[in-house]
Amino acid sequence: DVRDDVAGAQALGIKGFLVKTGKYRAGDETTISPPPSNVFPSFVEAVDEILKDLSKQ
Repeated sequence: DVRDDVAGAQALGIKGFLVKTGKYRAGDETTISPPPSNVFPSFVEAVDEILKDLSKQ
């Protein structure tokens, strides 16, 4: 869920991505502060972004 997964990642100093699948409910991205690093409509799009970021390194 957004609080445990996304906020947990951010608390550790890593990017917290929210994927709009599974337990996602409209507006979840507004329930934590700071907001998610990025919000994706699908897991595939999240993976594509991660791979794109890795290729820049």
